[in-house]
Amino acid sequence: MKKEYKNKIHFDFSIWNYEDITHKEITHILRIIPSKVYVKGERINPENPKISKQNGWILKSSLDKYVSFEDQLNVMLDLLEPKIEELQMLSEKHKCEFEFSLAIFILNQNESTPWVHLNKRYNDFIRKVDVEFDFDIYYPPEDEE
Repeated sequence: MKKEYKNKIHFDFSIWNYEDITHKEITHILRIIPSKVYVKGERINPENPKISKQNGWILKSSLDKYVSFEDQLNVMLDLLEPKIEELQMLSEKHKCEFEFSLAIFILNQNESTPWVHLNKRYNDFIRKVDVEFDFDIYYPPEDEE
């Protein structure tokens, strides 16, 4: 009997390519603790010999990976909307680049594909803060589930 999996959604907000500010300073300015940071020239993590090519500050969704994209987006915007002025300053003064990253893993053909809708609230936010949106869909082979 085949094991059933639920489709998963991974949603992050990232700050990239800053050179004249540290991830600790970004954390202090935003008053948000990142889930992960990359330091240019250092290992991505202790178990991986790969070296980071750029500085990065990543905030992963605090919700479970099975929660809807809409809910994950709203929780992320709840955190980021009060920080619009700080984000604008980071972009203008420090040339930080912002990105929302969404990865959907289709693991169950019997479950409907996760719904992705970029609402007015999202559109209002990106009018104020220049944020790229990276969207990937993964459909792993059955032996990788």
